[in-house]
Amino acid sequence: MTVAVKVASGENAARALVREAAALRTMPPGGIRVLHTADNVSCPAPWAWLVTPWADGPTTWDACKKLRDTTEGGRAEARCAAVELCMAVGRLHTAGWVHGDLRPHHAVHTTAGVRLLSCTGASRIGNAVSATYLGGLVHLLSPRLAAALEPTAASVMLDPDDEIYTLAAGLWWAATTTWPLAYADAGLDSSTMSALALRRAIATAKIPLAKAAGHPWPEFLAPLTAAMAQPPGSRPSALQLADQLKAVPLT
Repeated sequence: MTVAVKVASGENAARALVREAAALRTMPPGGIRVLHTADNVSCPAPWAWLVTPWADGPTTWDACKKLRDTTEGGRAEARCAAVELCMAVGRLHTAGWVHGDLRPHHAVHTTAGVRLLSCTGASRIGNAVSATYLGGLVHLLSPRLAAALEPTAASVMLDPDDEIYTLAAGLWWAATTTWPLAYADAGLDSSTMSALALRRAIATAKIPLAKAAGHPWPEFLAPLTAAMAQPPGSRPSALQLADQLKAVPLT
C-alpha cells in the first residue's frame, strides 16, 4: 500500500507527534488509522515517527480551486466539499472529539470519505490540551479561543463551538483566498503582525468580519458569515452548517 511517513525531531515536535499518534488510535473514523509508530523522547536527540495509509484525494482547498477561478462546475464541487467537511467535523464532535487545527488543507476528500490530517491538537471534549498548544492557524481562531490561549489564562479545553467558527472561517478562506476578518477596517496590517499580536487582536473581538460584497457567490458565504457572527453558544452545529450549505443554490 501507499503510506505517509511523518517524522519529528526535537523534544516539542517529537512529543506533539506522539500525542497525535495516541489521538489517531482512539479518534472515530475521520482520522487516519496508525500503522506503526516509533518514539524516543528521552534520548539526547528526541525524535518520533508515524506511518499511516496515504489519503488519496483533493484537500478541501483543492476542491474549491474551480470556485476561486470561476471555472465551470466550481460551485458544485466547492459546495459538495464544504458539506462533506462539515459532516465529517459533525461526526467528530458527536463522538466527543475536537480536531484542534481545522483548516482547508487538513481535510482530504477520498472515495471512503473525508480524512482529517494534522491531528496534533486533537483532544476529547472536556480534556485540557497540551501547554504547547497554540490554536492552529491564527487567522481562523475564534475570539474566545484566542483569548483563552493567553499565557496568563488557565488550562485550555477546546469547545466544538469555537471549532465551528474555525470551520466556517476556513471555508471562507478556501472560497475567497482572503481572510475572514477585515483587518484593514480595524486599522491593522495583518501581514506585518506577529502571530502573537494577531491572536491578541482577534481576542478583543473588535475586528469586523469581512464582507461578501463583490464575491461572485455571496449566497455560499452567507451561512459562513452567520456562523462566525453568532456569539458562543448560539452557533449552528457542524451538521446544521452542512444542511445550510447544502441548501445554497448553485445558480
